[in-house]
Amino acid sequence: MNRVVLDTNVTIAAFFWRGHPRTVYDLVLAGKITMLLSEEMEKEFVRVLGYPKFRLSPMEILPLIKNVRNNAELITTTSRLSVIAADPTDNIFLECAVDGKADAVITGDRHILNLGAYGGIQIVRPKDFLVKEGYAQNG
Repeated sequence: MNRVVLDTNVTIAAFFWRGHPRTVYDLVLAGKITMLLSEEMEKEFVRVLGYPKFRLSPMEILPLIKNVRNNAELITTTSRLSVIAADPTDNIFLECAVDGKADAVITGDRHILNLGAYGGIQIVRPKDFLVKEGYAQNG
């Protein structure tokens, strides 16, 4: 079973819109792939959900956090990486991927995507992951 790290943008897109991020998260919910989550990633998720553009109250954010927690494997990260200079906060996703022995980081963030791979871990867009794993057709 694939072990994956979902960037915050993919997780949020899965909750609010239809499309490839939702399909990836549906695979998590169905137990077909394992989502990895670190404490740092959870904090980032909460911070982003608090942006005014989402118009969510703390009471509306809580069920989203619980959903992610209940469907992810919590990884204690010990790695401290400085690979993504353009946006150092994105290193938390690589740290989780390395310490959680992930197969892929699924993201739409160009700073992470530009790496292509890190330490044998693929870095791909949601659609590319789905096509590669046979869950979607290319095109």
